[in-house]
Amino acid sequence: MPGLLSSIQRFDLSTGIPKAVWTALLANAARANLILPHAEKVFGRQKFTPKIKSTEQLWLVYSKPGTSEIQFILSCTEGPLAKYPLFILPIVPIATLAPKLLKSAMEALCSALLNEPGFKRERVFSVFSVEIVTEAFALAWEKLAEISRVKDPYYDAFLSVCTVSTLGPQQRAAVTSETLEPRRAEEQDIKQIAKLCCQFAATSEPFLLSEEKAEEEARLLIANKQVWVLEMQKHNEKPEIATIVAVTRKSEGVATITKVYTPAKWRGKGCAKTLVRHVCVELLEKYKQIVLYVGVENPAKMVYSHVGFQGISGGSPSAERWLEIGFDQSKVELGHW
Repeated sequence: MPGLLSSIQRFDLSTGIPKAVWTALLANAARANLILPHAEKVFGRQKFTPKIKSTEQLWLVYSKPGTSEIQFILSCTEGPLAKYPLFILPIVPIATLAPKLLKSAMEALCSALLNEPGFKRERVFSVFSVEIVTEAFALAWEKLAEISRVKDPYYDAFLSVCTVSTLGPQQRAAVTSETLEPRRAEEQDIKQIAKLCCQFAATSEPFLLSEEKAEEEARLLIANKQVWVLEMQKHNEKPEIATIVAVTRKSEGVATITKVYTPAKWRGKGCAKTLVRHVCVELLEKYKQIVLYVGVENPAKMVYSHVGFQGISGGSPSAERWLEIGFDQSKVELGHW
């Protein structure tokens, strides 16, 4: 498909990412929260401990044929724990994504991946983007790579945003006598946080974590000051972490909450709402927007709505639905995110 492929530019660690692409990412920072922060870490634009060593970092940019107008940016990258899904960022307004444009753009991206030297089809275990983009890519990948999609989506979510103007009023937790002050996690919390990371992953099949990987994740979160905790303490007992909130993706003006988890023992006490609001208040001192993906069927939507997140229902004018579609697990190599 020479005509389609000519609309694609590829970038990796050796080529770097050109200014025009950085500009497009920064101009769409909230939507680009899956691609931009990782790229900044890889190229040393923001600190991360330890340095990401993987050389499997690839970005494909689709431009309107015959022009330099960027329309989609695809990332095929690897983080500190594992390979990420394919992430696709639409640069153009969602309302303008006509079926013909989507079909040609996604087929061009699929062809570019399949023609990438050394690239293996098994690498594409899932794709995550705005719903119509994900659906179009999955259709093209099934056709060109000949690997079927998994019937049910791995993740179906709204992209929600909280700002200073939408932040809800502070409300005390339901059981204040048991609640300690929210705080950043410390090294002494590694074991507890690892356990909660493992439990959180168990709710996100097929992306499970071994105890070893969960501890590795906990150490990374704490080393990079990316996780907050809310402890509860019953009479004469040691404090216990009741909720964690992780913020692992940040860029200019935007921070993304990437993990919120409360074990069953502490649910229904307002722990998540208390900690999420505390984290938002702290982050909004530096960032203009806090971004959070919320599962369409997640009962915690009400919690996030009370905190001040907008766009978490299908009827909302600001609602933007994102979808992760996986591919035949017998023919791919699963990563993690």
